Amino acid sequence: MIRDLFLEGERLFLRAIEPDDAPMLAASNNDPQVRHSFFTHTPVSIERQREVIAGLYKPGSDYIPFAVCRKSDRGAVGVTAYHRVDLVSRAAVYSICLADPESWGQGYARETTGLMLHYGFDVLNLHRVQLHVWEGNAAGIGCYERAGFRREGLLREAMKHNGEYCNFLVMGILEEEWREKQALSGK
Repeated sequence: MIRDLFLEGERLFLRAIEPDDAPMLAASNNDPQVRHSFFTHTPVSIERQREVIAGLYKPGSDYIPFAVCRKSDRGAVGVTAYHRVDLVSRAAVYSICLADPESWGQGYARETTGLMLHYGFDVLNLHRVQLHVWEGNAAGIGCYERAGFRREGLLREAMKHNGEYCNFLVMGILEEEWREKQALSGK
């Protein structure tokens, strides 16, 4: 049994972010490969990241973050979260960042996204989950589409990155769409 587990998947589990996660979170801001796809631009020290962690999970917050961990060795490989959780409108914004490029391409984003949709629709009772994804992130877009997200719009030249303006897709999934997808897959 995993002591600090919050949500469990096949190969991963999600848990609260702890002070010991500061190096992994700092890496997600500092690693050039991760920065390229997650659009971070300011370096962060491990000490500053510990300060940020200390401010998480305040009562009434509309931000619910998790560390994404491998079950095999309990190692944290990234962070996922719901932002702007609105329990009246039953909506939230989803994000994921795998901080270690070595963990890319192994299905961790797919599994994490599935766990988060289960949490959003079955635990938080959300009606809608949406996200913004850089138009050049083909792997991310494919992952989200396989999870059931639909392209809903385009944010033209929404951010400047490496000297160029970049478009972002708005993608969303509704509870009924997720439940239909679950029924079709036998889950």
